[in-house]
Amino acid sequence: DARHAEEEPAEEEEEEVRPREIEDPDPVNRPWVEWTQEEGTGVKTSDEIEEFQTKDEDPVQLRFSMSRKRRLFRQNTPHVGIARFFDAESVETEDFKPYRDPQFKEQVEMGPGVYGTRFLLRDKASNCVPVTNESSTQSERFRLVNSMVQYYPIVSEPEEEEREGIDQAVLEMLQRTLPGCHQALLTNATFKVFEDDLASLGDEETLGNTSDNAIREYTSPFTDINYSKNKTISAIDWMPDAKGVVAVACVDSAPLDEQVGSDGKVHASHILIWNFKDPIHPQMVLEAPSDVFCFRFNPKNSDLLCAGCASGQVIYWELSDAKQKAKGKSGNAEEDQESNTEVQSIKYALASTIEGSHRRAVSNICWLPPGKEVHARTGTLVPPTTSGGVSQQMVSLAPDGMLLFWDLRVTKDDKNGAVLWTPIYRILMNSLEFSGDLAGTQLCLNPAEEGEDATKFHIGTEAGELVEGSWTLPEDKDEASTFIQKSNTSHFGSIVAVQRSPFFDDTIMTVGDWTFNLHRSGASEPSVRSSFAPTYLTTGRFSPTRPGVTYTGRADGSIDVWDLMDRSHEPSLVHNVGPAAVTALEFWGDPGGNLQLLAVGDQQGTLHVLEIPRNLRRAIPLELQSVEDLLNRELSRVHYMETRLKFRTQELSVKEAEDEELRAAAAEAAAKAAAALQAAREAAEAEAAALADDKADVKEEEEEEQEGQAKLDKADEAVEATYRALEAAYREKVGMDPK
Repeated sequence: DARHAEEEPAEEEEEEVRPREIEDPDPVNRPWVEWTQEEGTGVKTSDEIEEFQTKDEDPVQLRFSMSRKRRLFRQNTPHVGIARFFDAESVETEDFKPYRDPQFKEQVEMGPGVYGTRFLLRDKASNCVPVTNESSTQSERFRLVNSMVQYYPIVSEPEEEEREGIDQAVLEMLQRTLPGCHQALLTNATFKVFEDDLASLGDEETLGNTSDNAIREYTSPFTDINYSKNKTISAIDWMPDAKGVVAVACVDSAPLDEQVGSDGKVHASHILIWNFKDPIHPQMVLEAPSDVFCFRFNPKNSDLLCAGCASGQVIYWELSDAKQKAKGKSGNAEEDQESNTEVQSIKYALASTIEGSHRRAVSNICWLPPGKEVHARTGTLVPPTTSGGVSQQMVSLAPDGMLLFWDLRVTKDDKNGAVLWTPIYRILMNSLEFSGDLAGTQLCLNPAEEGEDATKFHIGTEAGELVEGSWTLPEDKDEASTFIQKSNTSHFGSIVAVQRSPFFDDTIMTVGDWTFNLHRSGASEPSVRSSFAPTYLTTGRFSPTRPGVTYTGRADGSIDVWDLMDRSHEPSLVHNVGPAAVTALEFWGDPGGNLQLLAVGDQQGTLHVLEIPRNLRRAIPLELQSVEDLLNRELSRVHYMETRLKFRTQELSVKEAEDEELRAAAAEAAAKAAAALQAAREAAEAEAAALADDKADVKEEEEEEQEGQAKLDKADEAVEATYRALEAAYREKVGMDPK
């Protein structure tokens, strides 16, 4: 066995050593040999076997026997009878009476009283009993036999144990495995092997359909039968300094032919301010002269609210008096709002003149940050003159190509005493890629408060462009200077949402057609493009607490949740809000981070308030750095593609130049070949003409020669005729025979 172990590999040596088997060289039955450990002192093996057997202690057993003599089998004895078992109590009988059919006539030949049958009536009875069968069987019995076996213990000889202990193969195995065991022990001493490495990764949360990870309705939907039913919610905004107060703008959702028919008529619109304490009646109703497509609360003072109308006008409301009235004289807002079901209707405080407003519907409006203030004539930034950090200026955008700046403090009166409100500064923008005015739909200002970037903005257009510009021209401007600096087409249709990331100032999200894109500053095309959605996308927002999460609304009433930390080729979660298209999204977050709400407006005028689950509102560890690395990698890829595109363009231009040279050389060679061919053709024609002339000359000479020969022949014939006549005369004279 030891020699065999030396030949086996190391892997087999490490297996468990099985005990050695003792084989009997002569497997024959032998007589039983009693074995004890020591003679006269141990227990016998037979006694041990007897102890393992179980025996009945009570020998008394009851047995019953029923017997009959063989000669009495199948005989009916008077005192015993025949032993048969049957059930005679369940015998049923049925009487069948004779029946005569009157349809048949009487058969006279068969006797009187016989009708239609050839058989006489007879009485017969039968007893229906089951068939019985007598049988018997006897089972075989196998005789029980006690058997036993005797074995010997495995005992190793001392010499064999000593030889195995010093086996050379075992020593080599130990020397070979000792370094690995030593390294493993050192590793265990260096690292904490019993520490949970997954504990530092945070909670293992995935986007599923469990109750804790699902988006749920926070309150019942808000809708009003008078102001919002069957209308479209165009904009949503939360009141900054109030909890559970949200405002929505409702516009008419009539078809285009009805809107054209009602053009020029006075059409009032409303902004509804809802409070979670009363989901049936709006707390306030703000009146507007026309449909409101965008509005915003002042971030520092919720008493000021500005809005843009379909007529191109900009209006604003002062809500301080309405708030005091809602609170009531007692100051207990909860009791007064619960008891008061009357809706407050508030008229706008100031509206811009139609002549000084936009020529098309205002598509976006926003307040300037408190640290920014625009000069009335030049548009440059000046030190703010407001008190308390409350901004008094705003900027509005419309598809007419104009960007207008407004100041609540700058008004003037006309000759009739009416207040006129006009913009303090305006710019007109033209599209770089298309002719005509820049049809802007969404506006995003740069958050920088100083430097050149402080006056920059990004605008999404109806043509799918994302343009970057500045509302001030450079000092060294020339005639070619324009307010638009960069432009790139990122969507096939109109851009419906533009928002800057709350975590990265150089990242902007655009939503349009079926996709949303992430743009980085310095790139001419989007860094991240989403896959195509099954329906049109209508709006979109960044998550205010997670850098890698975005929300997009769809035209089929669903919301796509994109988590770049989970996957980038498809949404991580799709939540169905309702049957109508989603038209507006806006977030509200608890300062403590324990609650995050998402207001969703649809095309039927219903406001849904959704509660965002914890895994979507709480950032995972190192998410900010991971998303930044992802965006940087995508930006590097875009730059590389731009460089490769330029290089390929140069290669293409060089190849086109080479192809042009080859084509020119081929054309020149073809021209030379054509010229040579033409010259050869002309030479051949000249040679043919010369040959034809020579042939004509030869022919004339031959004709002349033939004519001369003909004349010569006639003279010779005359001479020969004269000679013949003279010869004949001579022959006749001399008497010779004529020929």
